[in-house]
Amino acid sequence: MKWTPGVDTALTERLWLTQPRKATCLAKVVDAGGEWVVLDRTVLAPQSQSHRHPQPHDQGVLWARGEKRRVDRVLERDGRLWHRVVGAALQVGDEVNLHLDPERRAKTSRAHTALHLLLPALAAAGAHMTTDPIVRHGGNLRIELADPLTPAALAAILQKANAGVAANLQVSREHATRDALHDVTPQLFHPPHPTPGPDPVELVRIAGLCCYPCDGTHVERTGLVGRIVVAEAKRGRDGFLVVARVTA
Repeated sequence: MKWTPGVDTALTERLWLTQPRKATCLAKVVDAGGEWVVLDRTVLAPQSQSHRHPQPHDQGVLWARGEKRRVDRVLERDGRLWHRVVGAALQVGDEVNLHLDPERRAKTSRAHTALHLLLPALAAAGAHMTTDPIVRHGGNLRIELADPLTPAALAAILQKANAGVAANLQVSREHATRDALHDVTPQLFHPPHPTPGPDPVELVRIAGLCCYPCDGTHVERTGLVGRIVVAEAKRGRDGFLVVARVTA
């Protein structure tokens, strides 16, 4: 990725945090270089990895100067969100109409909430993660564990996670300074890192179940996740690999 930053250092307003159902917005280009632009506001979430739950970026389309262009990547640098607009060379001051790909967002959000349902069930089973759990596009996620799980143990973990889906619990986003954290749910990372990410810490809470540092996107209630199933469970490069996905 190459760009030449301009003089405007305005932060991008992140509309998916305050208006999660919003799928389109008007915005203005405040910095540009090649195919990359910074907008003053956006409905597209960037690639997420600050809190050890990496998930892929949103995609969408952008209308500018009467033309429709695809936005295929969104990355964060120094508090600003850079959008790659394929085939475009926009300029500072250009006004654009930005549209989210809602299907991609929905599958990613369902998978990320599914991960938050799986994590407490894995912790209850004493399963330690050897690498960061990864949310992937298409409603998939992968978790690397230090030790193998028996089929019975894996079935019990899935049952607990899907019970959380059936309970249709509220999912909410919070912020707290690191010294004010009091009820963050432990995650069995190896090596341990209870509250990864910058300060203040972004938190996602599933009512009555868990609260994890997280900057990814989520559904508003666990009932929207769909059923969580295991697509693959085998020995992997860094331990025992579990690949799960969400279904309708």
